[in-house]
Amino acid sequence: MTTLAIDLGGSRAKMAVVSGEAMGPVAILPVDHKAPLTQTLTAVAEQGRRLLREAGTSPDAIAMALPGIVHRGRAIASNGKYTEAAAFPWNDWARRVFSADIFLINDAAAALYGEMVHGVAKGTDAVALLMIGTGIGTAAAQQGRVLEGRHGTMGMLGGHIAIDMHRKRVCTCGNIGCLEAWAGTWALDELAHSDPAFPLSTLASRQRVDYRALADGVTQGDALSLRLFGTVSTALGMGAVNLIHAYDPEVLVLSGGPCHIPALCESIRRYARQYAWTPWGQVDIRIALNPEASALWGLHHYAGLRSGQ
Repeated sequence: MTTLAIDLGGSRAKMAVVSGEAMGPVAILPVDHKAPLTQTLTAVAEQGRRLLREAGTSPDAIAMALPGIVHRGRAIASNGKYTEAAAFPWNDWARRVFSADIFLINDAAAALYGEMVHGVAKGTDAVALLMIGTGIGTAAAQQGRVLEGRHGTMGMLGGHIAIDMHRKRVCTCGNIGCLEAWAGTWALDELAHSDPAFPLSTLASRQRVDYRALADGVTQGDALSLRLFGTVSTALGMGAVNLIHAYDPEVLVLSGGPCHIPALCESIRRYARQYAWTPWGQVDIRIALNPEASALWGLHHYAGLRSGQ
């Protein structure tokens, strides 16, 4: 089976042609989730056709990951990204452009499938994923299938489970005290700037406070960086424990760029060892080795499941 796999993120689209157990070159295309969807898909289509020409093949299916609620292959809703997706005629577009059906899935769910078939959770059928990025993406699987639930939200809203009831930080979803409001990359800059110590911090010299800036500040011994690192790593540890308690995984996969910061992952592991109630033993927490490719492998796998190939 040949799949044109498209991971449509908020600022980048990653694409590749996947045939059987082989993935072609990965193309990365800058996109804007606030731009008209037709404009974005025109660029995606052009890149996709180029990849297919270079591979000398045509697709049996198109598989696309979206940052929103997707249920049974249909886009349901999004939190400010690609707000036109729910009403867009996806299959008409895919058949017109590529002469193939399209299969949609949430981006974290695609990444989890990828980790189970080609990543650090290969051979494991009870897995949860915590994906740290601009937001916090989550997914969970049992018996080798990613959970969707009645409305498509089972497992995917772990970033919007409230972890704090005292400091009422409002999340982008409208809830108060969400994990994402304390540990999503979008929140770090706001947390840093709102601290009275910010003007004297090394973080004040950074154009934007993200996880890399925070890690650099910790290395330099900056007091605000150390304090903020403690806050976000504890929040992520709480999120990890919530996923363990909710979905009973054998393996918890940590994914996303910040997971390459060893101290952050060790802090999450340490928190989970201390606070997760698992009388049968500790959940194995693993770090995704190639998260850029995980979603693409997962999309190919999902297309095979949906098409019966």
